[in-house]
Amino acid sequence: MVFGKTSGAKSNLRISSSLQDLTSYRHLDPQNPISTVNSINQQQQQQLQQQQQQQLLQNSTFSKTKPTQIPNPTRKKCCKPITLILCFLIFILLIYVISTLVYSHRNSGKYYVVLDCGSTGTRVYVYKAEIEQKSQDSSIPISVTSLRNGLQKKRGSQSGRAYDRMETEPGLDKLVHNVTGLKTALKPLLKWAMKQIPENYHKSTSLFLYATAGVRRLPNEDSKWLLDNAWNVLKGSSFVCRKDWVKIISGTEEAYFGWIALNYDSGILGVKPRKETYGALDLGGSSLQVTFEAGYGLNEAFDKSVAYVFKQNKLGLGGTVKHPCLQNGYKSQYTCSRCLAVEKEKEVESPKVVNGSVNAVGGGKGVLKTPVRLIGAPNWQECSAIAKVAVNLSEWSDVDQGLDCEVNPCALRENLPRPLGHFYVISGFFVVYRFFNLTSEATIDDVLEKGREFCEKKWDVAKKSVAPQPFIEQYCFRAPYVASLLREGLHITDRHITVGSGSITWTLGVALLEAGKSYSTRFGLQGFDLVQMKMNPLILIPILLLSLILLCCALSCVLKWMPRFFRRQYLPLFRHNNPSSASVLKSPLWFKSWSPIISG
Repeated sequence: MVFGKTSGAKSNLRISSSLQDLTSYRHLDPQNPISTVNSINQQQQQQLQQQQQQQLLQNSTFSKTKPTQIPNPTRKKCCKPITLILCFLIFILLIYVISTLVYSHRNSGKYYVVLDCGSTGTRVYVYKAEIEQKSQDSSIPISVTSLRNGLQKKRGSQSGRAYDRMETEPGLDKLVHNVTGLKTALKPLLKWAMKQIPENYHKSTSLFLYATAGVRRLPNEDSKWLLDNAWNVLKGSSFVCRKDWVKIISGTEEAYFGWIALNYDSGILGVKPRKETYGALDLGGSSLQVTFEAGYGLNEAFDKSVAYVFKQNKLGLGGTVKHPCLQNGYKSQYTCSRCLAVEKEKEVESPKVVNGSVNAVGGGKGVLKTPVRLIGAPNWQECSAIAKVAVNLSEWSDVDQGLDCEVNPCALRENLPRPLGHFYVISGFFVVYRFFNLTSEATIDDVLEKGREFCEKKWDVAKKSVAPQPFIEQYCFRAPYVASLLREGLHITDRHITVGSGSITWTLGVALLEAGKSYSTRFGLQGFDLVQMKMNPLILIPILLLSLILLCCALSCVLKWMPRFFRRQYLPLFRHNNPSSASVLKSPLWFKSWSPIISG
């Protein structure tokens, strides 16, 4: 019987999902098991309903929202567009921050290397251009500074050079068809420039080679050979160089660059309110830029003086020229570019000198170079007269009528404007003033007095009276020449000139113009107000990170997207839709919002 009752009772049992359900069968009535089981099932259903209500109440309390609250569809529709707009604004902020970082990095500085190939030598200048905050007094947002202006002189140096710069001699016009000499002249300059510029900027540094009057006066085939071979040297450097950056510039361009350099260095260029700009008298080795004419440089003028004495004495090849602007005891061989050989039937047929060149027989354009022997025969009056002849344009050009220096500026052609205003005399003028230890307040008469005293010395004494430097013998002539050029040639008086410093060169104008092109076209902006603000990277980086976090949060709300490592993990504890699952022990609070998954 016991076995039968046990089997009958066993038929009413069910498999339990939890050991806790076994407690429900402790009060089983052996006399009426079916009613007892039904009663137990009703109790379990009531307990299940109570637990579900309690769970809903707890969930609503935890989320602080009412379980019966129905979301507003209008608010839900407006949420996504607002979030999208917020995402767009954050995205724009990110672009601005990143572009500011990139822009500030790119514009931390750009370097320019300019090679000035003159008649006496080749110089190198290195400039650094930066974007600077525009002030109310200036409309130029670029700052260009020169790096050391050449080599710094060693302490105790006895060099008497007027400029503190890196330079090689002779000029490129003396190195035609001399590949080795050309490399020797250019490579030391490039090597020095590389040391001035940080290595990580070499690939972005622009390299320019501009040849002036010394190369300008060469025949076309010779100047082309020089430029082609110079390009072969420069393209192998670590800098950026294009073939059209290796060229000959005209006297007008040289004067234009010099004018820009002078007025920028003086703080007048772009100033508000506008001020009257200065004129620049840039006296080089072969040209005077204010006149846009070749032949007025210091070396060219001295060559004119030799040619004048040569023709006056009707000398021939290898003749001896007794020059009144050279000291007693001076003797030297000299190659005259303007001297005309007496034996015209062999070399030249009535040549006409035009801007330093002559037309030889056969129509070929070239420069006749005549070897002569120079001997000093000092005479201050004759020297001053020869200086005035060298200044007069009608003596050395194709001008039909002679020019009267007392009436008109005889160093200028009739179609050129006359000098007006205040002028800064630089380059060659500065060299002469410095040679005689004159200050910027010195007058033209002071220059003449110093020149006369220097001419009266014997050559040995005169040579030792100054520091070693090139062209010492020419300064006896340069003093009256500079005075005549200003007074008779240009009709400029003392009160209209100021001696500029040796640091002002036309190469600064080249760097300033190229920097303006580079910065104005880099982002296609007309102005620099948008991104010229300087911000500390310690501020920009947190802003960037915060913007990224906000953007990710906004995208997760709109697209219901969340990175995997932010998702909550499910615990596979029980089955869905199982009544017995409600009879489990109360879970901790942090498990209540988890949804069970199907297991098994």
